[in-house]
Amino acid sequence: MSKKVIIIGIILALSVSMIFAGCQNQTQEAVEETAENVEENVEEEAPENAEEEASQQTMEEEQQAEEKEKITVIDGLGNEVTLDGPAESVIVFAPSVLEVIDAIGGMDKVVGVDNWSIENNEPLAQGVESFGDYEGLNMEKIAEADPDIIIRITGQADDDFEKVKDLGIKVYVFEAPSFDRAYQEILNTGLILGLAEEAKELKNTFQDEVEEIYSKVSGLEDKEKPKVFYEIFNEPLWSAGLNTYIDDMINKAGGINIVAKDGLEGYVEYSVEKLLENDPDIMIAGDGGMYDAKTADIILDDPRFANVKAVLEENVYILPENSVVRPNHNTVKGLLMFAKAMHPDIFGEFEIVE
Repeated sequence: MSKKVIIIGIILALSVSMIFAGCQNQTQEAVEETAENVEENVEEEAPENAEEEASQQTMEEEQQAEEKEKITVIDGLGNEVTLDGPAESVIVFAPSVLEVIDAIGGMDKVVGVDNWSIENNEPLAQGVESFGDYEGLNMEKIAEADPDIIIRITGQADDDFEKVKDLGIKVYVFEAPSFDRAYQEILNTGLILGLAEEAKELKNTFQDEVEEIYSKVSGLEDKEKPKVFYEIFNEPLWSAGLNTYIDDMINKAGGINIVAKDGLEGYVEYSVEKLLENDPDIMIAGDGGMYDAKTADIILDDPRFANVKAVLEENVYILPENSVVRPNHNTVKGLLMFAKAMHPDIFGEFEIVE
């Protein structure tokens, strides 16, 4: 082989080697460039994605917090009432509810009451604006006050309260035909006002006091329980039957409600004939509902009742009415007075419990 051919071969080999090396370099450079571009894209997109995810998480947290703040309670008539948060302004159409609100420290949230409470000098209603009564509500005044919620009882101006709802104002019905429901109404009032812990403490104390009294008579047989008649009005004669707070009080104090035993429900008229037939051992009345029953003599001197055992044996008792007819924590006083009237051997001689 000539020297010239060898030189040409070497030159060709070097050229191929250089071309191959160049391709390798170009490929490596392309790979590195692609990697850099991907990295740059990731760096550019990452902050946006992270920001979007953080924003989404914040929105979800805010939504959860908002849902947590919402308050939903079931009122005494079974209606669901939902508030966006604790009520800061409330109109109360029931003295019994005012007593609960006062006991849990929420009177600063009360912006209005019913006319009756003002006219009858209810202590907790003094100095507070009135917004109507059972005959009708001052709709213009209520709309102007724009409270977060109105708490009422049954037997009031139902049609007007429906109009109140149309204004976007929440309405809660406080109704307790039993001690168990009264416990729940106290808890619900606390939830509405953002005073749940205070309400729970009040309810627990109240329940403990009731159960302490009931525990002393719960084991009695019927023959050991006196027959009781609670007189709401004297002419015509009215009393309380099944599914009433008064009936529950009589039961928990260790008595038998003759009106409930007859199967009558709610607050009803009761005949003198049925009263004589059932012949109660004890008669009890409040000092307000009958208007003139301020002393036991009103019943003892009534000729219609002359032959009733309770009258003959002078087992007739007049109680402060508010401690009986207002279903809240203060009725433990009424319960104790009922118990003393029915079972002095267990609870001591009857006396007024203030």
